[in-house]
Amino acid sequence: MTTFAVLFDIDGTLVSSVVAEDDERRRYTDAIRDVVGQTPNVVPGRFAGMVDPQICQILLTELGFTNDKVDSFVPRVLSRMSELYRRMDKTIALNSGVKELLPLLVKSPRHAVGVLTGNLEQIAREKLACAEILSYFSEFYCADRYFDRARLVRDAVNSCVRKYQLPASKNVMIVGDTPRDIAAANASEATSIGIASSAVSMRQLTEAGAMQVYPNLRPTKQFLAGLGLDSQPK
Repeated sequence: MTTFAVLFDIDGTLVSSVVAEDDERRRYTDAIRDVVGQTPNVVPGRFAGMVDPQICQILLTELGFTNDKVDSFVPRVLSRMSELYRRMDKTIALNSGVKELLPLLVKSPRHAVGVLTGNLEQIAREKLACAEILSYFSEFYCADRYFDRARLVRDAVNSCVRKYQLPASKNVMIVGDTPRDIAAANASEATSIGIASSAVSMRQLTEAGAMQVYPNLRPTKQFLAGLGLDSQPK
């Protein structure tokens, strides 16, 4: 019987945001340029914790387009972005502990494992496939129709509670690396787990309200206990 759903952010949490920074910049700049003929200034770290439709909306607005134009361009940009990303040469590196933690989680009959990401689903699946970890995830909560991370997280939490008949929202564990991940998890009364695997420190994640904070995803005794796993690292 499933007792917990564990949902991982991708960028900065499962995979290195530093290694993939150029790929992330290109998927926005190239898609927007192809659709509107202008190239935005993209600094990926600025948008940490946001969702793809929201980021595209901001970038198009900064190029000077009216709200009506932005609304009409966003779906085309997102479609183009998914197409471009699949064909791009990509550099993806797993963060520390991912290869050790995921097998332990998927072996547990009490845990459902998924991703909760600001990426579009096609992009999320492509990243995980390139990182050779796609098979570990049974749930995908992605940003295709969301302009706000809090709503995405709320719907994901509610979906997991219903699907797995969990006793409470706190049985959904949301693992992320930014204050936005933590804030959205807390707003949905899920268990927020901060991982200081990117530019945000353990202290900053704690100050953001994370219920648990760890330096990385290495399956230490403390981390496994926090996830509700009885297994010990070997």
